Amino acid sequence: MFSAGCHVIYGSHGVCEISEIKSMSFGDGHKEYYVLSPINDKRSTIFVPTDNERLLSQMRPVLTKEEIDALLDSIEPGAVEWISSDAERKEFCASTIKSGDRLAMFHMIGMLYLRREEMIDQKKHFHVTDERFLKDAEKMLHDEFAFVLGMTASEVEAYIGNRIKKSS
Repeated sequence: MFSAGCHVIYGSHGVCEISEIKSMSFGDGHKEYYVLSPINDKRSTIFVPTDNERLLSQMRPVLTKEEIDALLDSIEPGAVEWISSDAERKEFCASTIKSGDRLAMFHMIGMLYLRREEMIDQKKHFHVTDERFLKDAEKMLHDEFAFVLGMTASEVEAYIGNRIKKSS
């Protein structure tokens, strides 16, 4: 169970602060809810029932700096081979992002990034859907890392690059 004041990742909303836990009624009786405030969208509020396992599974603790560094040190370039089937690749990317598994997202980003570079070299277009998955995964990871490391998104990109080069 999380407590008020904690920071969590909630689905694709990114880093959120649990502003409070309170009992509320949304038509189906009184329930306890986590009240989440996304740090990058102060106008939004998200209510997550404390007894809904499906929604709670989308809430994850924010990584620590040490966990981020360990994650970056464990990345294996080329760990995921290109998936040539558009439908299979779309399903793989969607489920990887939904899972919130940061290492899997890095491997997916690597797969898409390498393919994009190949397409550029061949003077061909990279699929719009693949570009969207790449940007979504990068944004999710960069937002969390920027929050934890006290950096901007552009500084995070350089930090990731330096860490990966160090471990190679």
